[in-house]
Amino acid sequence: MKRIIFISAFVLLILPVLAFSQTSAPKESLRGLRGVFINVLPVAGDAEADGLSASQIQKIVESELRKAGVPIRSESQLSQEYAGLAIIIDTIKHPQGVYLFTINVSVVQEVQITRPQKQGAFPAETYSKRALGLTTPSRMDVIYEPLKEKLREFIRDYLAVNPKQ
Repeated sequence: MKRIIFISAFVLLILPVLAFSQTSAPKESLRGLRGVFINVLPVAGDAEADGLSASQIQKIVESELRKAGVPIRSESQLSQEYAGLAIIIDTIKHPQGVYLFTINVSVVQEVQITRPQKQGAFPAETYSKRALGLTTPSRMDVIYEPLKEKLREFIRDYLAVNPKQ
């Protein structure tokens, strides 16, 4: 019973955030990008011990982008033509063993504020796709499917504003 209440509360709290993120990250911000640098953040130690692997996440991301023809940069360089593709997978392990996870696939690029008193560029998240799910320690591979789905959404949006030549 406690587990059901915990999971229900988590889902009810996170849904408004996920709904807002889908409307606040337009694909237009991807127009003109000539490539991305992939930045996979480390996964939590308990999730890693149960089989979630940052190196496997990196391989999945690289594979999906290469298959679609999205250029990958080997070094981090934010500019008007290049951005960072950040992959963040957060996990919370409930004492009864189930994992709650969120996946965030976002683009960070240099932006400028148009107000006259603010000059200069700085990095900001301009695009984001998020997923939420549950899994068990024996099925950490379940996390890779929603990751691939969010990558496909990014690729679709990227190619919509940057068609292949």
